[in-house]
Amino acid sequence: MFYPRCNGKKAMLDKYHENEIFVARPEQLLLTLYDQAILGCKKQDEGKASSALARLIDALNFEYAEISAGLFRLYEYALRMVRQKNFGQALPILTELRQTWTEAIQKARAA
Repeated sequence: MFYPRCNGKKAMLDKYHENEIFVARPEQLLLTLYDQAILGCKKQDEGKASSALARLIDALNFEYAEISAGLFRLYEYALRMVRQKNFGQALPILTELRQTWTEAIQKARAA
């Protein structure tokens, strides 16, 4: 059965989320990717978690080699665990990294 009003609301919601992304600060986007990866792990949704982790990997800036290399190894390990459906191994890593980024962002704003 087709419900045009529901599709219209979904389209409006999708447009709202799209606009949110375009105006978001980079740090907001980073936290959103962590949220998606964490939610994917909690729901045991390999596609959602893998997609978010792939985007986190793509966002790494290797001009800061030491930090980026460490994050790459963590992301890659979490991605491997997700693909093996071992969400319980990936979830605490992602949760801790998100918390660390949240604290770093708050400190940078306060400075």
